[in-house]
Amino acid sequence: MFVQLIENAAKVLVYEPIRDESLGDLWELDYQLKTRQTPKLIRLIKTLWTFLQIVRASVILLFEEQIIPLIQSSHNTSFLDHDQLIDRTDNSLQGKVLTSEAIAEVRRYCNTRRLYNPTLSRKLLNYSPTPYIYWIRQCDRIIEKCQERGHKSIDTEAIVNSFILSNLLRKIEAIPPHQINLEAFKGFVQDVPLTDAFLERYVAFDRQSYGRQLICRTWSLAVYAISWMPGQESWLHHHGHALDAIKVIRGEMTHWIVSPGDCEGDVPFEGFSRSKRYEGPAQVFTTGDLVLIDRGVGHQISNRSSENLVTLHFRFGHPPEDNHWRTTSDTEMLVWKQTEGCFDLMPPDRDCVFHQP
Repeated sequence: MFVQLIENAAKVLVYEPIRDESLGDLWELDYQLKTRQTPKLIRLIKTLWTFLQIVRASVILLFEEQIIPLIQSSHNTSFLDHDQLIDRTDNSLQGKVLTSEAIAEVRRYCNTRRLYNPTLSRKLLNYSPTPYIYWIRQCDRIIEKCQERGHKSIDTEAIVNSFILSNLLRKIEAIPPHQINLEAFKGFVQDVPLTDAFLERYVAFDRQSYGRQLICRTWSLAVYAISWMPGQESWLHHHGHALDAIKVIRGEMTHWIVSPGDCEGDVPFEGFSRSKRYEGPAQVFTTGDLVLIDRGVGHQISNRSSENLVTLHFRFGHPPEDNHWRTTSDTEMLVWKQTEGCFDLMPPDRDCVFHQP
């Protein structure tokens, strides 16, 4: 009867993301008290006190993760500069911003989870509510969902990079879209530490034409890689109201920036049949360079080198609609989970292969 009462109360009073974990700890404490032959009244008091602490933690987490960010994002303010945007984002996402230390902890945890269950893994790594616990919980959730689908191995690289993208998206969506200009967008995407091992999964060259591989997409952001063989190019176009950031992953990119007044006729919208090659002055970018495309500004990309080119694209707005997309059935699918504030990892049909960190 007592157990049922606590379980029913937890469904109402305990914050869902921590419910299973906290109740597991509660019943483990109760079991330890039983094995020590603690008097029933004292055991009842200690268990109830622990449950009240769980409820208190739930209220704090609910406010930090749901209520406070909602209140902050509801304020209509004028355009903020980039530093102000970052300050607001860091305050509203305290404890959820993915630092390099958190990434290292996630990798350690994934390696340990390969051998042990979640409870034992946390004990071995001496985990308690730390700045990393949000990401560790998300790690457990993704691993368990993959295992439910029959994927027994743990893909550390996919999990870590999905968290990196989740971290980026949370920062962007903490700011009203009309307040994000090109400079602010640059601040968000310029240091996104996606790993080469992860990006390599989305590289696929085609002799017929350049091809895009989608990495993730939400209502506000699309991230994809484009593979260019020598001589392949996209002709002059603009992206409407979208902002774009292009990072050269490897190779040499020849790039043109064109405002509508700098060429004869209007710059065509992306994918429109009137697209044409632009022959004006160009710039050459190499590995690690970042190029920004503002709203309504035309641009053109070409691989004029003798080596293959790979570019990574961050699109704040509607992604392209044309025939240059390539299938991603052999790679992970990242699906945004709004309630968790994190991507779900949908492994490919084949069994996940564990990638060493």
